[in-house]
Amino acid sequence: MKVHRSHKSLLALFTCLLALAGAAGAARADRLFTTDGESIPGTLVGLKEGNLVWSSEVFGDLVIDQHHIARIESGDHFDFKLSSRELNNCWMFVQDDHQLLHCDEGVEVLSDWKLVVAAGEAVNDPKPLLTQKGNVNVAAEDSSGNNDINKVDVTARSEMRFIESRHTLALRYQEEQVDDTNARNMWRSGYQYDQFFTDQWFVAGNASYEEDEFKQIDQRTLAGMGMGYQFLETSYFDLLGKGTVNYVDEQFTYGEDRATPAFLWNLDFAWRFNDKGMEFFHRHAMLQAFENNDDFEITSTTGLKYPINGHFSSVIRFEYDYDNLPAQDAVDKKDQKWSIGLTYDW
Repeated sequence: MKVHRSHKSLLALFTCLLALAGAAGAARADRLFTTDGESIPGTLVGLKEGNLVWSSEVFGDLVIDQHHIARIESGDHFDFKLSSRELNNCWMFVQDDHQLLHCDEGVEVLSDWKLVVAAGEAVNDPKPLLTQKGNVNVAAEDSSGNNDINKVDVTARSEMRFIESRHTLALRYQEEQVDDTNARNMWRSGYQYDQFFTDQWFVAGNASYEEDEFKQIDQRTLAGMGMGYQFLETSYFDLLGKGTVNYVDEQFTYGEDRATPAFLWNLDFAWRFNDKGMEFFHRHAMLQAFENNDDFEITSTTGLKYPINGHFSSVIRFEYDYDNLPAQDAVDKKDQKWSIGLTYDW
């Protein structure tokens, strides 16, 4: 059979393309690195009972003790059961000779493959449709002598997540008495609703009610809607920010009322150092009125939670409140406080 020269050129080009495609495919193949320095291309089949099953086109199916695994590079996605938690939909990559897992929970550094209990496709149980967590913190002081001082500060927070909906309820009560005279009597309640429409973006709604004799606030209501973004939500980090447009209605103890539209910015951050419950947290809110640039408020809470036993932890907390336009000139703009309390988590 006689082949035309142009046909020969096309055939040669097609052969080269096939060779290049094969080389590229081989370069992209998953690869296992052992502690002995060997590198084996192939595919992870699974890990169970301390042994990893690796499928290699050259050597067939290999069963390798996970103690001999240094690191794995893989574009395929797997679930991981670690000794302390589960990771979902992960792919493996290596950076500076460290094993990293890119999962739905975020990027995790796997310090040792011996920590993996099982790995494979869908080895984890599906995430529950309903999750709930919360805490109650109590700080109190009772002293007598030159001054009789009684203080009670109770804070409660509960969060419920149902599929793509998140509901957060917060309550706060403060009472202070000095020589049988009320120095403070405040309580506040708040509700937040978040509806996720992507993995990170959500529609946000909020409402709150407050009474504070110390700040001469007879009652204060706030309600608004906006958008939020969940930057991080992993085993060790939570970070979200959201902005909402609100309507604020304030009624003061001396008879004056004040109502205005305002913009509210919230940021929540939590960093859990370990699986024992030690945590650093920070929350702040900034409220800016649209009609008056001088009418703004900043509130923040920063603290460290340290586990004691079981569900109980001690909390060191610093709170800072700044109201640039208080009810009256006699009320201080700035209010700050350090406290140590006991927290119960569920």
